[in-house]
Amino acid sequence: MSTGPEREPWRLPYSTADVPGIGGRIKERPEDFLVEELPLYEPCGEGEHVYLFLEKRSMGTPELVALLAEHFGVERRAIGTAGLKDSDAVTRQHVSVHLPGVDEASFGTLRDERVAVLWVDRHTNKLRTGHLSGNRFVIRIRGVSMPDVLRARAVLGALERSGVPNAFGPQRFGAKGDNHRAGYAVVRGRRKTPAGSKKRLLVSAWQSSVFNAVLAERMASGTLDAIETGDLAFVHASGAVFAVQAEGLDETRSRAAAFDVSPSGPLWGTSMTRASGKIDAAEVAALAAWELEPEDLAASPEAKLLPGARRPLRVPLADIDLEGGIDEHGGYVKIAFDLPAGSYATSVVREVCKTDAF
Repeated sequence: MSTGPEREPWRLPYSTADVPGIGGRIKERPEDFLVEELPLYEPCGEGEHVYLFLEKRSMGTPELVALLAEHFGVERRAIGTAGLKDSDAVTRQHVSVHLPGVDEASFGTLRDERVAVLWVDRHTNKLRTGHLSGNRFVIRIRGVSMPDVLRARAVLGALERSGVPNAFGPQRFGAKGDNHRAGYAVVRGRRKTPAGSKKRLLVSAWQSSVFNAVLAERMASGTLDAIETGDLAFVHASGAVFAVQAEGLDETRSRAAAFDVSPSGPLWGTSMTRASGKIDAAEVAALAAWELEPEDLAASPEAKLLPGARRPLRVPLADIDLEGGIDEHGGYVKIAFDLPAGSYATSVVREVCKTDAF
């Protein structure tokens, strides 16, 4: 399996290869793809930050932030969001606006028919990236027939038992699908890019491609949901990791079976905790496909953008619901599910449809 720069990093094996896909299409219209943020905490009812729960249609998060900044007369940095949301969708998203001592009702109604305010509250701190427990997705797959719901149910049931491959989806790699290659050039000091967020975005895409390569090999070997000696186990409740030793392996495997923990993969960086043994060797091999050794990252001119982290190789699929139906646009299979923050719905949809054409 190709793992280097020539590989399209979003093309992975299928975890449910024994169940045929239903094909179909998604995002034919915004209402076919609904995303709702699941909050990490509820606002307390007082404080300098106004919390808004908004429903927006066909609008990306940066455009929403610009709209709110103009409406409330504040700088964009006064606005907080928990994560970026798809523009080709209907999304329900939490946003905070720093308005100390100001009555938000005095600003009137938002003048954009694409945005509706569902509720307003106050809290003591700004909403920041990652301040959500997950997302709920409701997705209509078009170009299919009602009986296809049976195969979709089989796939979702299998993913519920074994976990969803926690791949970075194609949107991570940009419209042209080459942000990871540009990120590699940044790591090597071979590309001049705008300062700040643009560089960080490209470097992150490169890290994501290496992670996906490790994930692909793990899926191909059938060990996605298996804990091995040398793994760094990811604790889903806390985000911590711990080294898996031969002593205590059975207990850790029992925790993995209960979905308390999962094997993790590398977001390579200068301070990333490394696995050991054959697990570490496989992760180093994925890095070597880019003609890099771990020591090269510290020597990179952009080393400050490369702290590194661990990411679970699989994530739980929760609150599954699905139905087959027909509306004025034709037949569809509707699937609904929850995923943890940072995970991609396309990882589920590609397993149901058996296609990467999103």
